[in-house]
Amino acid sequence: MRLLYALLLSGITLAVGLSVLLPDATLVAGGFTIATAAVGLLLVNRTQRIIAAVLIGVGIASVVLGLVLGGQIVGRDLFLVNQDLIGMLAAVSFLRLVTPTSQITRTGLHGRLAVVRTALAAHALGAVINIGAVGIVGDHLRGRSSLRLADAALISRAYSTAAYWSPFWAAAAAAATLVPGANSLVLVLVGLALALVTIGLSVWDIFHLWGRELPAYTGYTLSWELIRVPLALVALVVLAHQLVPTVPVPRIVLLAGLGVTLIGLLIMNGRGALRALARHARHDLPQLRGEVTLFASAGVLAVGLRMLFPLFDLQLPVTGFTVPVAWAMMLAMILCALIGVHPVVSVAIVAALVQPLSPDPTLFVLAACIGWGVSTAVGPLTGLTMLLSARYGIDSITLTRRNLIYLAAALVASWPALLLCAALV
Repeated sequence: MRLLYALLLSGITLAVGLSVLLPDATLVAGGFTIATAAVGLLLVNRTQRIIAAVLIGVGIASVVLGLVLGGQIVGRDLFLVNQDLIGMLAAVSFLRLVTPTSQITRTGLHGRLAVVRTALAAHALGAVINIGAVGIVGDHLRGRSSLRLADAALISRAYSTAAYWSPFWAAAAAAATLVPGANSLVLVLVGLALALVTIGLSVWDIFHLWGRELPAYTGYTLSWELIRVPLALVALVVLAHQLVPTVPVPRIVLLAGLGVTLIGLLIMNGRGALRALARHARHDLPQLRGEVTLFASAGVLAVGLRMLFPLFDLQLPVTGFTVPVAWAMMLAMILCALIGVHPVVSVAIVAALVQPLSPDPTLFVLAACIGWGVSTAVGPLTGLTMLLSARYGIDSITLTRRNLIYLAAALVASWPALLLCAALV
């Protein structure tokens, strides 16, 4: 079953990549995605299976209800089930093969500067290899003892802020799929600036958490070897998007991730490059089954909502997608996360609600990415908090409460960031 799942996920990745040249290949990827969701229901745990089944059930019911109410749906639309997002996630996972997983250099930094350096290192890794960065940095900081709450809070904040700007995160891919056409350069510049400001504002709380132990803190080393892959990939994606703006960003990310991985493996491993790729596809891709099943199920839900919502005369109390509306949308996603709703679900719902406002794609995607990133850190049932709980024994409710300071910093800093984004587009 795991082999079948690996083959289906590899098929999605290849078909999405091929759709850059052959647009109809995305329909093949959509078919693979639906099959992956079905197989994934057999592989995930009971809680994930229930959530995915509910999402799929609501999505199918929405389609049926839409047809009963006189709605129409194009056959191709039934296969738009987040395949670009899933293909991108699978492709980005290959970057672990060429990303350093341990400290490369030693420095004499201690105390506050070491905290800041650790935050930047977790952020740089998280921007490219996503959730894998949490394990890499967390295992190093834990050493032979348990991970402290201060380090868990630091990792969660530094890692989650990567969602604000990184094109390698599911946040950008999901939002760009729902409202395509965003300016990637503006997203990177404004989102990265906001991420650094938010980290700077919330890191003072980490200093307080360490108390008297702060002067001896050494943390995780930031080195050129660690950041060169993220920098190269971001530059490549932004350049490619400017040259071929009609190609969706998730597909550019997919091709860039696979290309950089292959080139890196050829340099590092020569003839063993293809074997390393095949081994990762066979053994590591199935480990994404929880995320992939959720995203595929949310894709089915999005299909149903896109068909059903236009049939109702939902009058929003606003007439345009302004900065206050974008900020409110972001806040709604965060509130949903606090009660256990995954951001991939909340972003699909808010996208369907604001669609009649014809939102500016760049402003929408930035607000969605901020909402996704903050939700990741403060939601008690997100993948990040569950990983920190299962792997390091960090109580998710305690971490959520501690990260409310980060939430406040993000809410305050996001308003001028959204204003800047609106001014640039």
